[in-house]
Amino acid sequence: MKPLAYNSRQKRRASSLMALGTSERDAAENLIEAGLYREAVVHLYFTCFYVSQAMLCHLISSNPTHKHVESQLHRAYGRSPEFPRRYVTLHSNLHSQRDEFDYRTTHTPDPDVLKEQLRILTAFVNFASHAVPRVQVLDLLRGIAEDNPANIKDFSFDIYCPKTYAHHTRLTFWQPPFYLDVFNVSQMVRGAVSLLHGLRVRRSQDYVVGLNSRVNQYKDDHLILLDIDAVNPAVEAALKPVGGILLKSGRGFHFIGREVISGRRDWRRKLKAVLRDGKLKMHVDKAHIEISLSRGYSTLRVTSSPVKPTVPYFYKEI
Repeated sequence: MKPLAYNSRQKRRASSLMALGTSERDAAENLIEAGLYREAVVHLYFTCFYVSQAMLCHLISSNPTHKHVESQLHRAYGRSPEFPRRYVTLHSNLHSQRDEFDYRTTHTPDPDVLKEQLRILTAFVNFASHAVPRVQVLDLLRGIAEDNPANIKDFSFDIYCPKTYAHHTRLTFWQPPFYLDVFNVSQMVRGAVSLLHGLRVRRSQDYVVGLNSRVNQYKDDHLILLDIDAVNPAVEAALKPVGGILLKSGRGFHFIGREVISGRRDWRRKLKAVLRDGKLKMHVDKAHIEISLSRGYSTLRVTSSPVKPTVPYFYKEI
C-alpha cells in the first residue's frame, strides 16, 4: 500500500496514535505470556482501535466513537485490494470480544485464539507503520531551531554502536540548522555505513545515528535529552516544566527538551535534578544519564539498525 497523503497536523496525530497502538500491543503480549488472558483482550482491541485510527486520520475526527472507527474502517478499506481484509475482520472481532469479556461473560478466552490474534495484529501494526506517514525527527529539530534562533548554532550527531555506551568506535559530526534541509537522516545513515566500512569497523551494520545534546561547537550549550522506559501522567507532569517532545523508541521513549541550557554546569545540574526527582528517577535510564555526565554530552538514537529495529518517532509534545 502506498503511503497515505497526510498534512503536518494529521502526521502528528497519526504518529501519536501509532505510538499508543504499539504500546498496547506490547502490553497485550506481556499479559498473554503471563497467562492473564481476559486482561489481554482489552489491550488487543485497543491496539486495533488506535492503529485503525492512524489509518483513518484523513477521514475521521480526533475523538471518534468506537463504532464510528469500526464502520469507517469497513467503508474505507473493506473492499480495498491494497488493504488485507483480515485486518478489517480482526478489528470487528476484537471489538465484539472486548465487549463480551468486559461486560457479558465470566469465562476465560481461548489462549490459542489470542495468540493467533496477536500474530495478525502484529502484522497489522507493521503494515500500518509503512502506510502511515510519520513526523520525522529532523522536522522536530527544525522547530526547535526556529524557537531558539540565537542559541542553536549547530546540531551534532554521533555514529555509534547502540549495544554499549562506551569502548566502541564513535564518530561525531556537526552541521548548522539550515543543513537539515540538505542532509537528511537517510543520507546520514548511508554516509555513516560507508565511512564505517572504510574504517573496517566490525559489525558496522549495527551502528546508528544519534542526536547529541550539544548545540554549539564552541560553547557548552545543551538540550536536555532523556531515555525513559515508560510514560504516565506523573512522568509527563514532571517533564512539563522542562517542555519538549516525546518520541516512541520501541518499548521505551526518548525526550528532547526545547530549552537551550547555557553552560555545562547548568546542564549537569539539571540532569542530576532528574535523578533526584521522585516522579522521574524510577523511569529514566540512570546509566544513560551517568555516561552522559561522564562524556560531557547526551546522545539519543534517531535511526534504526538490526539491534535497534524501531526508528524513534513522534509521540506527543509536553
